[in-house]
Formats: sequence, C-alpha cells, structure tokens
Amino acid sequence: MRIGRENTVKPRQRPLIAFFDYADVFEDFYTHYGIDQHSFATTWANTGNHAFLTLLQREVGEVVWYEFSLAPEVSTARHEVVGCQVKFLPSSGLHRILWRLFYLPKAAWRWRRTYPFYATIASYVALFSLPFVRALWRDRPDIFFVQDYATGRFDILVLLARLTRVRVIAYHAGSRPDVYMGRRIKRWTIPHADFLIVSNRRERDMLISRYGVSRAKLAVILTPIDTLMFAPRNRIAACGAAGLDPSRRYLLFVGRLDDRIKRVSALIRVFSSLLSRHPSVDLLIVGTGPDCVVLERLADEMAPGRARFLGWIGDPAPLANLYNAAECLVLPSCSEGFPTVVGEAMSCGTPVVGTDVGGVGEIVVTGKTGWLIPPGDDKALAAALSDVLDHPEAVTRMRARVRTEAELNLSPAAVAAQLRQYFLDGQRG
Repeated sequence: MRIGRENTVKPRQRPLIAFFDYADVFEDFYTHYGIDQHSFATTWANTGNHAFLTLLQREVGEVVWYEFSLAPEVSTARHEVVGCQVKFLPSSGLHRILWRLFYLPKAAWRWRRTYPFYATIASYVALFSLPFVRALWRDRPDIFFVQDYATGRFDILVLLARLTRVRVIAYHAGSRPDVYMGRRIKRWTIPHADFLIVSNRRERDMLISRYGVSRAKLAVILTPIDTLMFAPRNRIAACGAAGLDPSRRYLLFVGRLDDRIKRVSALIRVFSSLLSRHPSVDLLIVGTGPDCVVLERLADEMAPGRARFLGWIGDPAPLANLYNAAECLVLPSCSEGFPTVVGEAMSCGTPVVGTDVGGVGEIVVTGKTGWLIPPGDDKALAAALSDVLDHPEAVTRMRARVRTEAELNLSPAAVAAQLRQYFLDGQRG
C-alpha cells in the first residue's frame, strides 16, 4: 500500500519516483551559482542529479523533484531537459526561523562555529512542512530517491517510508561517516533503506562492515554521462572553438572553488613549480565558489599569466571543447563521490590525474586511463603532472582506451540497465 492509495486503485504502469537532493533549501546551494528558481525548474541541468534523473525519467518511471525553499517562486514546472516535474515547496516554519536567525543578523558570524549543530537540526526539521505532506498525499509516490544518506532528511524519509510502505533508494554523493548527521540514528536508518547506490567498492564494504547493510542492497553505479555530447573531437578545432591557442598545452580543472575540498590552491602551487620546464603549458580553471578571489590572487602571485580562470560554464558544448583541448583533467580533491567531471573528461578521451577518493579509482587506473594519486600528496601530484607533460605521445596513445572505458561504464545505456534492475525489482509482484 502506498501513501493514501486505496486497494481498488489500479497500480501504475510506471512507478512514481520522488527525488530529494542534498541541500535543505534551494537558497543553501544553488543561488551561489547564479541559478534562479525558474531556470532550475525548467532548463538548468548540469549536475550528477540531472544525469541520474534524466535516465530514470526516460527508462524507469515518472520523476518528481521536490525542492524546498525559504520563499518558493515557482509552484510546479516540467523540466525541459530532464523531462521530470519540479515542485517547489516551503520548508517548515521552524526551519525558516532557524535559517534566518543563523544567517541574517549582523552578528551572525559570531556563532558560525556552531554550524555543525545548526546544520544537523536544520536538516531534520526542513521536511516538517504541511504543503509537503499535502503534496505527498496527492502524488502518492512509490519510491523516495535521496541524494546521499548523510543527512537528517534521509533519516526522516526512511521513517516516513516505513510508515507508508514507500521504498527508499539513496545514492552516495561523497559523504564520510565522520560527517554524517545523526550518527546514532544512522545505525537504524541506513540498513533499513531498500537499496543504496554507492560510488565505489570501499564505500560498499564500509556500509557492510560498519552498518550491517546486506550486500544484496548495494551496488556500485557511476554517474551516467552523455557520451554523444562529451565525445572526442579534433584538438585544433576544439581549441579554436574554445578560443585557445592550439600551439600551447593545457592542464584543466573543472569544479567548485571550495579549496577545503577541491585543493585548487595545491594545484596552483604544484603547477607553479613546473613553469620553467614547460613554458608552453597553461592551467585552465573552470568554476566558481567561495574561494574564487583568494585563488585568483594566489595564481597571480605564483603563476602570473599562466593560470586562467574561466568562470562557471554550464553549457556542455564549451566544456567538451575544453576537455578535448586539455592534456588531462586534474582533480586533487580530498573528498568526492563519483565526480561528473571525471566522467565527462574520460568520455572525451581525456586522461585524468585524480586523487584516490570516492569513485575516482573505479575508472581511473594509473598508466591506462590516467594517474591515481593519494589524497593530499602534493609530491605525487607534481610527479603525475610531470609525467603527463614529459610524455605527450603516451598521453595521446592513452586517449582511445580512456574513451572505451567511459563507454563501457558511464554511457546512458550501461547505467540505465542497472537502474532499471534496482528501481523496478521492488515494483514487480
């Protein structure tokens, strides 16, 4: 039995999948990228969430993305790219009070050290919204699909699902047990999810050993990539389209400029140590984030004229040109799930220099599809980049294998087959 559904109602031919992303409210994340609610609900489609939901909408069921906001400006819209419905709902009154008390007063910076406590409470109370309950009653979803199991909202949805016989499926987005919210209750909620999609085998094994999750409830599934859009092309043409000089060589970083996680400052410092030996190489940095200004200053100091900040690029076509122009994608992060940018680069045949975190090591293999280095090891990063720049012929030979691995593991057809299996198994019978 589903939410509010009488036994006389005929079962749906396609399950209704209710999706919940990581952020408590829209204003916590998306506004920092210049995304407004209208574009979010209709056209913006540049995350791993969008990649998963596009496949689910096309191959599995009807998807409704429930997005919460302090002040919803959009009610319901059909996303033009993903094809799903997007519904904006107000977060609970208590959550909105806490949010305003924590962020808006002039002296709010004084209690930012209490953020972990605030974030935990906010994550648990955001869903206690009467409009949300009414929407669930009307929609009667068959499956809750949740971005990560680290949050309080995951726990609330598991509890709600147990009461209403709705299945819960969550996918790992890079969280670690030491930052889980409500760590004690996780010992009950994580094993009681119906299925967990993980980004790597280490995460799978951790959930089995620490939380007692049945192996049958776990699968390693990587973020699907549009392998038609992100595909190899002539480098000179790609450089021309991107406004780059094809006689120069490029290292590429793509991601949020949050240095605590992405370690772009370490990349800039390592790159600066290679300048004298490689005068024809530039560093391209795509993205925005809270540390953008600080990182630009560091680049001006350590690599003047050789590190270019290109801002946030949302259109996949210009991104594909940059991947094809680059010697490699560099991702020195200390924490990740499976980064979409790794899949996009490899789909273009571009090798990856990445840290062995999250799902990066599931597809980046040293000497075959890139270079896998320990997180936080700047000497290993320098050695890998030197290897890339000192042996361009080896990099060129590597590209065909990189593309093949992306097609086998990340193509929509490959990932859709897995998603159909796990999302539809519980609907049969």
